[in-house]
Amino acid sequence: MAARTIRDFQAGFDIAPLVDAWAGANHYGFRGVSPDGTRNYQRGNGLVTGAMPLAIRQSGPAVHLEAWIHATLAARIFALFLIPSDMGIESGGVRGVLPRSMARDSVNKLLAQLGQPPIG
Repeated sequence: MAARTIRDFQAGFDIAPLVDAWAGANHYGFRGVSPDGTRNYQRGNGLVTGAMPLAIRQSGPAVHLEAWIHATLAARIFALFLIPSDMGIESGGVRGVLPRSMARDSVNKLLAQLGQPPIG
């Protein structure tokens, strides 16, 4: 399994207001903008389930989205290091099933609003 789920696609409009509205409706907190223009969001803090970061950047019509689950060191120790520190949100496998499913459901709502196919 990849460390991050990545989607690249085109959008003919400024996606930032739509992404901000989606984040608020899906319990993703805004974490700031990176120097390259990447908008960073995160759901959860990793105590109960893995933190669910999402990074999205738009350059003209090109959009780059990354979503993943981040496991804390404490969670990894508790799982005897059987889970990686970062893992993508695609379905499949038994590691991190609940947080991956939660993140995938939320990100698929965003993708639907952007006219993109869901993550399977």
